[in-house]
Amino acid sequence: MAPKKPAARGMAQLKKELDEGTVRQLYLLYGTERYLIRQYRDLLLSRLVNEGDSLNFSSYQGASADVQTILGDLSTMPFLSEHRVVLVEDSGFFLKSADELTDALGTLPETGILIFVEPDIEKSTGLTKAVDKRGRLFKLFDKAEGAFSFDVPDEKMLRSWIISRLSDTGKKVEAGVPERLLSAVGTDMSTLDTELEKLISYTLEKESVSVADVEAISVTVAEDKVFDMVDAISAKKTEQALLLYNDLLTLREPVMKVLYLIAKQYQILVQVAKMQADKTPRSEMAKTAGFLPFLVNKYTTLAGSYTYPQLLAACDACLEADYSIKTGRLSDRNALERLILDLMDLK
Repeated sequence: MAPKKPAARGMAQLKKELDEGTVRQLYLLYGTERYLIRQYRDLLLSRLVNEGDSLNFSSYQGASADVQTILGDLSTMPFLSEHRVVLVEDSGFFLKSADELTDALGTLPETGILIFVEPDIEKSTGLTKAVDKRGRLFKLFDKAEGAFSFDVPDEKMLRSWIISRLSDTGKKVEAGVPERLLSAVGTDMSTLDTELEKLISYTLEKESVSVADVEAISVTVAEDKVFDMVDAISAKKTEQALLLYNDLLTLREPVMKVLYLIAKQYQILVQVAKMQADKTPRSEMAKTAGFLPFLVNKYTTLAGSYTYPQLLAACDACLEADYSIKTGRLSDRNALERLILDLMDLK
């Protein structure tokens, strides 16, 4: 029997190492959960770089990440410090041949620490992997035990996190609060963090947080109405779709936010349709596409009412509407209303 492949190293392992004071020369933070990646990037930097120490720290983003510059920084002796730290974000190096960098890192000076932050890439059809685990560069970081994967936590962990965040303010968390917040916002931790900050401020003078408080501040009305709108569009119920659109305007929801939410729904449907075609277990669909498990039936039913090319065309139509607004070709309302009618014509 072939040996069992070891599980990917993640948040728990990195936290343990930081608590123990373990320092590695190579770090790669990657995966789907950008909130956790950013959080641990900052925690890592706070442990490795003294505040304001620009002499021993450099950072590069995207196309500015040049191999020779990175290697030059790493080989420079630190000034009055044990280490010189280089942070590289969204470089794309883990999706292409990076032999020069990989070979050079094999003889990395002991004083150099290299941190790559490569969260998955957001595209119109959903998240695309930013790291190819088959590449030599990833294998180098993995062998050095410096590759740490950050993915969306399961519902149990998210509920615990929500309760912890609210309890830290000294408030009692009433039953149903985490579930209602997750239902309203979804599992994206950046969005949850924003909503929790709003919830904490809203309940500043209260001793407890209730479901009613969540409903008072959450984006659930917009999310739910947009899902219903997409459902109505799918069924070619033009009048119902336009009524829901008018409801959103009555609620003073920004047009660009409504456009974003429509695009988000179609991105999820693209992922669900693909997973249905690939016969992905229903239990994995929610985690992969970023919605709560009890919504699987709603999304699979809605995705099944479209063909895959129609869903891709819907995503393209959302991008075109966004482009029309940003280039001034159409006003935001005209672009959104045209989008709704164009989506009707797809079926």
